[in-house]
Amino acid sequence: MTKKFALPLEQAMVFAIEDSPVYMMGGFDLMVAIVENQAKVQAAFKSGGGMAWGDQAGCMFCAVARFFRPGYHNNLIQSWLPALDGVVAKLQRGATVADVGCGHGWSAVLMAKAFPKSTFVGCDFHPGSIANAEAHAQSHGVTANTRFEVAKAKDYSGKNYELATCFDCLHDMGDPAGAAAHIRGSLKPDGTWMVVEPMARDKLEDNINPVGRLFYAGSTMICVPTSLSQEVGAGLGAQAGEAKLKEVIGGAGFSTVRRAAETPFNMILEARI
Repeated sequence: MTKKFALPLEQAMVFAIEDSPVYMMGGFDLMVAIVENQAKVQAAFKSGGGMAWGDQAGCMFCAVARFFRPGYHNNLIQSWLPALDGVVAKLQRGATVADVGCGHGWSAVLMAKAFPKSTFVGCDFHPGSIANAEAHAQSHGVTANTRFEVAKAKDYSGKNYELATCFDCLHDMGDPAGAAAHIRGSLKPDGTWMVVEPMARDKLEDNINPVGRLFYAGSTMICVPTSLSQEVGAGLGAQAGEAKLKEVIGGAGFSTVRRAAETPFNMILEARI
């Protein structure tokens, strides 16, 4: 007898293999943080003022990064970037990229490792997340072509970016329209904006499924209160849907917006000037 526990592969992919596309321990971490947050969210519902991202209970930011990282690890380089028109070729030659709302920096780190000739600038309004992003860049050996700054999505530094990215964050912003306008202004005329958002249909009844239920819970307890605590407070929520997202993006002056790729958890939109 080995006195060891064993998991079937299907269960191990959910609970034990961190690079698995269905690794869900970050989701369990999120549920713990949501329960801890309940009293704060209840107070925010009564006041209507929302709850700031930096006031979340526990390490909500760590849980969010852990939840989304497997999707980025298994899709970003392999399928999402190749689905964009001409972007991979630019990155291979050497391009400048703004990763807006970068959080703990996993998206920027993955791209920086895959495209060493390109430069990646990550920004986030949460100082603690930027500190973690810098640590991740250091531990993964990509400090030569990455840098991070504490900045809002509508006032980060730099111009003439060839690519801007937003990973699961546009709907959390208080002023997504203002962010979209700043992103457009920071791009080259032939630049691309990749917007990765939680998968959602445009009608409530079409989102009543296992993924939709998970995202509505997160949206109610995290995303909407976060947005309402900021300037404008648009409150798009994690289930905003493609039509609403295209309305926000198109309103900033992007002439074309198309769904370039998707997974059960994400939709990937390509916006071009």
